[in-house]
Amino acid sequence: MLEFQNITARDQDRLILDDFSLSVPDGVIMGLVGSDSEARSCLLSIAGGVRQPDLGQVILDGNVMDREDIHRPVSDLVGYMPGQYGFYKLLRLEEYFEFFFTLHKVNSRYWEKKTREVLELISMEEYEDFYINEIPPDKYPFLCLGKTLLHDPSWLILDDPFANLDVSGRNQMLQILLELHEQGKSILIHSQMFPELLEFYTDIAVIENGRLVSSGLIQDVYEVALSQSPVRMHVLSGLDEALAVLKMNHLVERVTVNGMDVIFRFNGDAMEEAELLSDLVKGGALIQNYMRNRVNIEQIFQGVIG
Repeated sequence: MLEFQNITARDQDRLILDDFSLSVPDGVIMGLVGSDSEARSCLLSIAGGVRQPDLGQVILDGNVMDREDIHRPVSDLVGYMPGQYGFYKLLRLEEYFEFFFTLHKVNSRYWEKKTREVLELISMEEYEDFYINEIPPDKYPFLCLGKTLLHDPSWLILDDPFANLDVSGRNQMLQILLELHEQGKSILIHSQMFPELLEFYTDIAVIENGRLVSSGLIQDVYEVALSQSPVRMHVLSGLDEALAVLKMNHLVERVTVNGMDVIFRFNGDAMEEAELLSDLVKGGALIQNYMRNRVNIEQIFQGVIG
């Protein structure tokens, strides 16, 4: 398990992460979503060991990441793919990989085998003898992912791996990540591709204003989000009676009326909502339509329907 405990991070006097805590179970593909892109990238850089939080700690598999070692590019169990690649373009691909093999202290007897495995996975075998500046730029995200895998980490920390890719490239990246997940990799990822990745994620964490709003299995978070979306109903007759019933129910908030349409927030569960609808009918209201607005998770937590 990867745990963030009371993480606070600042950029000069500006607060980016505010007493942030999150537990990420083994074996998940957790997507970081919400409008706070800077906080998401900051969190991943801390998880990857390239940034030190001002306060708090990161715990990986029960072990606290040593604050003195936190500036290492990665830990032995973590593979971090940054949003900015920073290639050494005058190196050959093979030399580029050798740099990271050395950095992670991978035994040289495994370099050739691991290089071959990674290049096959990312479909870049033909570029093995190329200089980095000879490789097409649309291959750079895959090359960055490749160097992230060289030491066979159990956790992949990925900051927008789909950036700068066309539709074909995104699909290829998705297939690679799914294969890695099937191999047992745990993945924590930030991407601007939302909600396109809903079926790819197993879990999500919603981050707003540097704090965690909600996290968990994607369906559970969606149900919580949907329960916070407003109810819209159209009243054919008995509008005053309907408003009286709503006023008496302590679970009803923010009632607005537009003609014969009534919009309100309901904070109860499914049974309580069914009882409310029954009370409306018994109270003399004739209801034609009664439904919740169907909006996506990110819209809900960005306050679009607040």
